[in-house]
Amino acid sequence: MKLTSKIKAILIIALSIIVISASAQKKDMGIFEGTSDIGGVKLIGQMIYDASSKTYSLSGGGINVWGNLDQHFYAWKKVKGNFSMTTKVEFEGAGVVAHRKIGIMIRDALNGESRCVHISIHGDGLTSLQYRSETGGITTEVVGPPNGNYITLEKVGKKIRMRTATDIIPKEVTAEIEMDFPGTFYVGFFICSHDADILETAHFTNVEFKKL
Repeated sequence: MKLTSKIKAILIIALSIIVISASAQKKDMGIFEGTSDIGGVKLIGQMIYDASSKTYSLSGGGINVWGNLDQHFYAWKKVKGNFSMTTKVEFEGAGVVAHRKIGIMIRDALNGESRCVHISIHGDGLTSLQYRSETGGITTEVVGPPNGNYITLEKVGKKIRMRTATDIIPKEVTAEIEMDFPGTFYVGFFICSHDADILETAHFTNVEFKKL
């Protein structure tokens, strides 16, 4: 069948709309490349990025980010080498479980048993640098000052540092460990409701990512 000029024009416009729409959806992820539900969560999470305010809103479930298996929602990008990531964090609402968690995380892989390091801001104010140094191993932590809401996770060589503050850009190191991530790894924001049957929401603003 021979297409008329009018039909050809309509097809070109339709294809252009599809391409623009796909591009817009990609930009809506902000600095991130993807999102994942980690560890076989019961409820599916999501991220909404507001480009006008540069706010990342994450909703997620999961039983815990602890022990030898994590369950949480994760917005990530692939990184290699040294970096610094900073954000201001805030839970939405009073929440259900005191130990719901949000923060910044490094992971080897997108499975629940992966080696990882993360700043965890808990619903009750506990702020700690938590890490699993071996795949499938037990998680441990270094506790920092409570009630931090402005956090930086920084990797320089094998040193991984947590910087925390309240309402101002964090400058002081409040915890530090040594853990090697020699190749490409994942970095991003996470949320865990600490209850398999509920979703919690949190907002990440004033985000800055830079290579060091």
